[in-house]
Amino acid sequence: MVAEISAAERLTAPPASALACVPGLEHGEPPRALVRLAGGSVNQVFRVDTARGRFVLRLDGAAWRRPGVDRDRELALQRAAAAAGIAPAIAYADPGAHGLLISEYQDGRLWCERDYEDVTALQRLGERLQALHQLPVPDMAPFDPWSVAQDYVRKINLASRGGLAAQPLAEPLARLRRSCELLGENPSAAAIVHGDLAHSNLLEGTRLWLLDWEYAQRSDPLMDVACVLAYYPGARAHVAELAAACGLSASAKGDGLSQRVYIYQALAWLWHLARGEAAAPP
Repeated sequence: MVAEISAAERLTAPPASALACVPGLEHGEPPRALVRLAGGSVNQVFRVDTARGRFVLRLDGAAWRRPGVDRDRELALQRAAAAAGIAPAIAYADPGAHGLLISEYQDGRLWCERDYEDVTALQRLGERLQALHQLPVPDMAPFDPWSVAQDYVRKINLASRGGLAAQPLAEPLARLRRSCELLGENPSAAAIVHGDLAHSNLLEGTRLWLLDWEYAQRSDPLMDVACVLAYYPGARAHVAELAAACGLSASAKGDGLSQRVYIYQALAWLWHLARGEAAAPP
C-alpha cells in the first residue's frame, strides 16, 4: 500500500530532480513515503521509501557553508567508511548539486547522552572507531584546526560588524593556537577520523552506525577520543576503556589528549558564536 504524502511534507519536499536520483524513482514514480527528518537550518534531510528500499536524501540547507565542511572530502571519507560497513552505504552523490547525498536508511535508535556514561556502549564505540582508523586514508590535506578556528572568527567578526567587545576571544584563542601548535609538533599516524561524535550521529541498529560525515578529516586517531570527551564529560570516567577499545591505550595519556579535547571544545564554542548563539568560552 502506498503511503500518502501529507500537505506539510509536500511543502518541504525536495525538488523533483533530486527525487529522481533515488533508486526506484528514476522514471518519475512517486515515493511510497516521504518524511522530513531532523536537519535543522544546516541541511535538509528526508527519508524516502520506494519499491527499491528506504533511503536518506540530504540536500544543503541555507547555512551549510561552514568552516571545516568540504563536500568532496566528506564524500571521499564517507565512501571509505561505507565500504567497511561503518557508515550506511551511499546510493548516489553529487556534491555540486546542492550537496545531494542519498544513502541507505537504517533502522535503529539514536544514542543519547546517557550512552556516553555506559562503559559497554563506549567500548562498542571504541571498537567501531578502531575499525575506522585502520582503513586506508585517501590522499588529502590533514586536519588544520587553527585554520578552521580563524575562519570561524572571520564569520563572527563579520556578523558583529567587526566588534566583539562582549566576547572574551583573546585568551581562549591564544590557548587554542598553542594547542594546535603542539599538535603539529607531535604528529601521530594519519587516519580517517569522524570528528563529530555527537549522540545524534550514532545509530544503534544492526550494528553501531556512524552518521553525518561533514566534519570527518584526515587526522590522528586520538582526535576521535578527544571529540567524545569534549562533547560528553561524563565519558571521562571511562576514558581508559574507550581508548583501549580504540587500540590507543598507550597514546591516551598526558597532555596530548587534553590538548585535543580543548581543540574540540574551542571549535564547538566558536561554532555557536558563528551562528549567533550565546556560548561560554571553554
